[in-house]
Amino acid sequence: MSNPYIVDPGAPDAEKRIDYVWEGAPEGDAYKRNGWVKAKRLLSEGEHRRMMKSISTISQPVLKKGETGTPTAKFEWTDYSFARMEAYLTDWSLAHDSEPSHRLPIGRTSYEKLQRDLFEVIDNALDTHEVAQAEAKKTPAGSPVPEAISA
Repeated sequence: MSNPYIVDPGAPDAEKRIDYVWEGAPEGDAYKRNGWVKAKRLLSEGEHRRMMKSISTISQPVLKKGETGTPTAKFEWTDYSFARMEAYLTDWSLAHDSEPSHRLPIGRTSYEKLQRDLFEVIDNALDTHEVAQAEAKKTPAGSPVPEAISA
Protein backbone atom coordinates (compact mmCIF):
# COMPACT_ATOMS: atom_id res chain seq x y z
CA MET A 1 0.00 0.00 0.00
CA SER A 2 1.39 3.38 -0.93
CA ASN A 3 1.55 6.37 1.35
CA PRO A 4 -1.69 8.40 0.94
CA TYR A 5 0.13 11.68 1.67
CA ILE A 6 2.55 11.65 -1.25
CA VAL A 7 2.37 11.28 -5.01
CA ASP A 8 3.97 7.93 -5.81
CA PRO A 9 5.30 7.89 -9.40
CA GLY A 10 5.77 4.13 -9.14
CA ALA A 11 2.13 3.36 -8.29
CA PRO A 12 0.35 1.15 -10.85
CA ASP A 13 -2.12 3.92 -11.74
CA ALA A 14 0.35 6.82 -11.61
CA GLU A 15 0.31 7.28 -15.39
CA LYS A 16 -2.34 7.40 -18.07
CA ARG A 17 -1.84 6.61 -21.72
CA ILE A 18 -3.44 9.22 -23.96
CA ASP A 19 -3.97 8.25 -27.60
CA TYR A 20 -4.15 10.89 -30.33
CA VAL A 21 -4.34 11.19 -34.09
CA TRP A 22 -2.03 13.62 -35.85
CA GLU A 23 -3.19 14.77 -39.24
CA GLY A 24 -0.09 16.34 -40.70
CA ALA A 25 1.23 17.27 -44.08
CA PRO A 26 5.02 17.22 -43.95
CA GLU A 27 6.63 17.54 -47.35
CA GLY A 28 3.21 18.09 -48.91
CA ASP A 29 1.84 14.59 -48.20
CA ALA A 30 -1.39 14.54 -46.23
CA TYR A 31 -1.67 11.61 -43.83
CA LYS A 32 -2.86 10.54 -40.41
CA ARG A 33 -0.64 9.04 -37.77
CA ASN A 34 -1.76 7.49 -34.54
CA GLY A 35 0.35 8.21 -31.51
CA TRP A 36 0.27 8.22 -27.74
CA VAL A 37 1.78 9.94 -24.77
CA LYS A 38 1.96 8.75 -21.18
CA ALA A 39 1.15 11.47 -18.67
CA LYS A 40 1.27 11.54 -14.90
CA ARG A 41 -2.23 11.39 -13.47
CA LEU A 42 -1.27 13.73 -10.65
CA LEU A 43 1.57 16.18 -10.08
CA SER A 44 3.21 16.50 -6.70
CA GLU A 45 3.28 19.94 -5.10
CA GLY A 46 6.96 20.25 -6.00
CA GLU A 47 6.34 19.36 -9.66
CA HIS A 48 3.46 21.83 -9.85
CA ARG A 49 5.51 24.63 -8.28
CA ARG A 50 8.48 23.97 -10.59
CA MET A 51 6.11 24.13 -13.56
CA MET A 52 4.66 27.45 -12.40
CA LYS A 53 8.07 28.87 -11.42
CA SER A 54 9.41 28.19 -14.88
CA ILE A 55 6.82 30.55 -16.38
CA SER A 56 6.73 33.29 -13.76
CA THR A 57 8.90 35.94 -12.22
CA ILE A 58 8.06 38.03 -9.20
CA SER A 59 10.01 41.17 -8.54
CA GLN A 60 9.92 43.84 -5.92
CA PRO A 61 11.62 47.18 -6.41
CA VAL A 62 14.43 48.10 -4.06
CA LEU A 63 12.96 50.89 -1.98
CA LYS A 64 14.53 53.75 -0.13
CA LYS A 65 13.65 54.22 3.50
CA GLY A 66 10.07 55.38 3.85
CA GLU A 67 9.01 54.43 0.28
CA THR A 68 6.35 51.84 -0.38
CA GLY A 69 6.13 49.51 -3.31
CA THR A 70 4.26 46.50 -4.52
CA PRO A 71 5.76 43.29 -5.89
CA THR A 72 4.87 42.57 -9.51
CA ALA A 73 4.32 39.19 -11.06
CA LYS A 74 4.89 38.42 -14.72
CA PHE A 75 3.84 35.25 -16.44
CA GLU A 76 5.42 33.99 -19.66
CA TRP A 77 2.51 32.02 -21.07
CA THR A 78 4.44 31.15 -24.23
CA ASP A 79 6.51 28.77 -22.10
CA TYR A 80 3.55 27.26 -20.27
CA SER A 81 3.03 24.38 -22.71
CA PHE A 82 6.71 23.45 -22.55
CA ALA A 83 6.67 23.58 -18.74
CA ARG A 84 3.51 21.49 -18.60
CA MET A 85 4.96 18.86 -20.92
CA GLU A 86 8.09 18.76 -18.74
CA ALA A 87 5.92 18.18 -15.67
CA TYR A 88 3.44 15.64 -17.06
CA LEU A 89 4.97 13.58 -19.87
CA THR A 90 6.79 10.37 -19.00
CA ASP A 91 6.88 8.56 -22.37
CA TRP A 92 5.58 8.78 -25.94
CA SER A 93 5.42 6.90 -29.19
CA LEU A 94 7.44 9.35 -31.28
CA ALA A 95 10.15 7.39 -33.07
CA HIS A 96 11.49 7.24 -36.60
CA ASP A 97 10.69 3.51 -36.70
CA SER A 98 8.92 0.88 -34.59
CA GLU A 99 11.90 0.17 -32.33
CA PRO A 100 11.12 1.57 -28.82
CA SER A 101 14.79 2.40 -28.24
CA HIS A 102 14.62 4.80 -31.21
CA ARG A 103 12.04 7.06 -29.59
CA LEU A 104 12.79 10.75 -29.32
CA PRO A 105 13.90 11.53 -25.78
CA ILE A 106 11.32 13.15 -23.52
CA GLY A 107 12.42 16.69 -22.73
CA ARG A 108 12.38 20.35 -23.68
CA THR A 109 14.89 19.91 -26.51
CA SER A 110 12.60 17.43 -28.25
CA TYR A 111 9.45 19.46 -27.53
CA GLU A 112 10.99 22.52 -29.19
CA LYS A 113 11.82 20.53 -32.34
CA LEU A 114 8.33 19.08 -32.90
CA GLN A 115 6.31 20.20 -35.87
CA ARG A 116 3.93 22.92 -34.71
CA ASP A 117 0.72 21.06 -35.50
CA LEU A 118 1.95 17.90 -33.73
CA PHE A 119 2.96 19.98 -30.70
CA GLU A 120 -0.55 21.45 -30.66
CA VAL A 121 -2.15 17.98 -30.80
CA ILE A 122 -0.10 16.82 -27.80
CA ASP A 123 -0.72 20.10 -25.95
CA ASN A 124 -4.48 19.75 -26.53
CA ALA A 125 -4.33 16.15 -25.28
CA LEU A 126 -2.76 17.43 -22.06
CA ASP A 127 -5.53 20.07 -21.79
CA THR A 128 -8.10 17.27 -21.99
CA HIS A 129 -6.12 15.22 -19.46
CA GLU A 130 -5.97 18.08 -16.95
CA VAL A 131 -9.71 18.74 -17.26
CA ALA A 132 -10.48 15.04 -16.78
CA GLN A 133 -8.24 14.87 -13.70
CA ALA A 134 -9.93 17.96 -12.21
CA GLU A 135 -13.38 16.47 -12.90
CA ALA A 136 -12.32 13.18 -11.30
CA LYS A 137 -11.52 15.05 -8.08
CA LYS A 138 -15.07 16.46 -8.05
CA THR A 139 -16.71 13.02 -8.46
CA PRO A 140 -17.95 11.57 -5.15
CA ALA A 141 -16.19 8.40 -3.98
CA GLY A 142 -17.70 5.30 -5.48
CA SER A 143 -19.24 7.10 -8.44
CA PRO A 144 -18.18 6.01 -11.92
CA VAL A 145 -15.68 8.39 -13.52
CA PRO A 146 -16.12 8.86 -17.28
CA GLU A 147 -12.94 8.13 -19.22
CA ALA A 148 -11.61 11.07 -21.26
CA ILE A 149 -11.52 10.54 -24.99
CA SER A 150 -8.17 11.19 -26.66
CA ALA A 151 -7.63 14.38 -28.61
